[in-house]
Amino acid sequence: MSTPTQNTATLDPADLNPEEIQTELQAILRSSSFERSEKLQKFLRFICEMTLRGDGGRINEYLIGSEVFLRGPEYSPSEDSVVRRQAHTLRQKLHEYYSGEGSTHSLRIELPVGRYVPVFRRLPADPLPLSPETVAVQAVPERSPAAVSRIENPWSRRVWAGGAALLLVAIGYFAGTAFSVARTAPAGGAATREIWGPWIASGRPAIICFSSPMTTVLKHFETVLPADTLPKRFRVQPAEEEVYRQAFGLPPGGAVYFSPAVNQTKVGEAMAAVRLTSLLTRLGTEVQSTQSRFLSWDDLRANDLILLGNNEANRWLDPLLVDTPLQLTPSAGRRQRAVVNRSPRPGEPAEYIINYAAAENGADQEYALISMLPGMMANQRLLLISGLNAQATQAATEYLSAESSLAELLARLRKESPNHRGPWHFQAVVKAEVHDKVPTRTWLVAVRVL
Repeated sequence: MSTPTQNTATLDPADLNPEEIQTELQAILRSSSFERSEKLQKFLRFICEMTLRGDGGRINEYLIGSEVFLRGPEYSPSEDSVVRRQAHTLRQKLHEYYSGEGSTHSLRIELPVGRYVPVFRRLPADPLPLSPETVAVQAVPERSPAAVSRIENPWSRRVWAGGAALLLVAIGYFAGTAFSVARTAPAGGAATREIWGPWIASGRPAIICFSSPMTTVLKHFETVLPADTLPKRFRVQPAEEEVYRQAFGLPPGGAVYFSPAVNQTKVGEAMAAVRLTSLLTRLGTEVQSTQSRFLSWDDLRANDLILLGNNEANRWLDPLLVDTPLQLTPSAGRRQRAVVNRSPRPGEPAEYIINYAAAENGADQEYALISMLPGMMANQRLLLISGLNAQATQAATEYLSAESSLAELLARLRKESPNHRGPWHFQAVVKAEVHDKVPTRTWLVAVRVL
């Protein structure tokens, strides 16, 4: 959970005053929120002191589990969630502290969602005034939140291999990154300001949530690994090994292994996050990142979230879409993933399904569902960008961040609801033409105003 949402400035490492931060840290540790929890005290002290020493880049889930919670060298974050659970509690306690005892403190210590590196912020002496245009957006009344059902945990176990190095580079770029800029009048064209205006006016960070698919990475080793090697790997069966060697151009000799992973980010989602970050920071909105496996219902209630990916890799999508006219369905047997149209209009199909090599030029035709939904709480923002494949998520994000395509979308929304007032809550289906896993053209094919 985030700390109270006020205009703050992230301190540059060169401007850090270690003594001042240590004073604030000690005040937190002595507070009623922390005095009875030695584990949380140790956790917060460890990550703050690591950061102040310049070792923030070394902080990760494994290091905290080993050093703070003494799980030992065989600790496996995928099997033991102690760090994620304690991090969630730590965020709650920091929120509690700055809502009470620490409410008058100008220096803040925060732990952003999905991160283990603390952020040090200072409240400005005089909050920056909002522009008249932003104030007008804030004054628009909210619609009532949509009903959300209980999660049935619809994980679908799917396996894909290869491309591990590129994906790790992509997620590495975003892990631990938070962009902070001054609140100013919104940039962009009229359509951009109308669609994204509520996100600008909220004053809260926009948190981009990557999907956390169950994946396996294919790795080639020059020698056969011992059976007790950690992390756990599974050798490919000899009958299948040659197929993988040919498919990925692996060298002869050695052995090929599968390595289970739950922290891989697909390249299409990484590209989408770059586009969203560029747009939102230009509009004066801070951007943070997390993974779907770290989210909780409290996070969904407290934060402005953008969830990326399909419902086989992001377990939150189905419960959030339960009452919407356009929904997602997972693959089953020979059936592909699809966007389901619960009430097709004349000329609309009941499902939008990937059509491989469908275009005359041999390109694939893929689909993505965009859902700009009422939040669970008043004035809270929620956006789902759900490509049936990662490249469709990228295409939908590009559509949703360009002034020309937003103008087209806005015209369709106004045609659907001529007398509409307030923030736009809607669903849209876009079709993408994809060449070699790269989206090249995108069309708007269906719209529903919620």
